[in-house]
Amino acid sequence: MIINKERDPALSLYYLGAVIIEILSENPNFLLDDLYDKVKEKINQNIHIDFFYYALDWLFIQSLIELQERRVIYVNRAVDCAQNDAC
Repeated sequence: MIINKERDPALSLYYLGAVIIEILSENPNFLLDDLYDKVKEKINQNIHIDFFYYALDWLFIQSLIELQERRVIYVNRAVDCAQNDAC
């Protein structure tokens, strides 16, 4: 993602992704519309649905969430440093 200093940082995929993960870590199973409302409430800003979908796409590509019948499900994939030399 290209950083745009003229855009509000709350609209960055990194920030929105972090907000979504924070919400899903409290309750790992949300209806898509409810999660969107919760994100808007959490950042106290009315964001366009496209930014929300881009953040979900980014999290899905990283295998952090799954989508099942209009539900967003958090997949907590803890890294095991004993099996992974990347730590």
